[in-house]
Amino acid sequence: MSNYFSRFGQLSEANMKFMLSLLQEGRLSKGEKLIEANQRVDNIYCLEVGFLHYYSYSELGERITLNVISPNSCWTVLESFYNQEPANGECLALTDVKYYTLARPDYMRIKLENPELNSLIQTITEQILSAKVIEANNRSKMTIEERYLHLLHSNPALVQQVPVAIIASLLGTSRETLHRIRRKLTAA
Repeated sequence: MSNYFSRFGQLSEANMKFMLSLLQEGRLSKGEKLIEANQRVDNIYCLEVGFLHYYSYSELGERITLNVISPNSCWTVLESFYNQEPANGECLALTDVKYYTLARPDYMRIKLENPELNSLIQTITEQILSAKVIEANNRSKMTIEERYLHLLHSNPALVQQVPVAIIASLLGTSRETLHRIRRKLTAA
């Protein structure tokens, strides 16, 4: 995880060791849930290996993908983590997963006591927020095919390892439409 944190700025050796000491390792097998519906989320998750699927259900009971979390990224349900409200969705492992958690009390302690680590965590949080804004912009400005091509170029491992139905839901389309787009691109 130290390589991941180093991407956001230089940390002193003491602060890097301290940060790593706060993280708790976790593992999930494919299909295991990380977050249940209506659970309060009290952790920031740093994914080292595997893919997570964060989703909710429509009024008709259809599963709607809210996010697919890839390796080498940090993620949380922001609304739940910051406002201490239950999460609207559920999160499960699409593959075997290895992750680290930073618990909310440790996060709060860092914010109050350690300016260097607070700056690091603020940068990571800004990255999470920025990704949400970029995704919203892409949804409003790009066609489904353009979104798929963007995903294919920005995260090819996700396209290769995540089921087509989940990718389609992430893109805001049906599995059938995504199959047509993929056939069209393959034929071109």
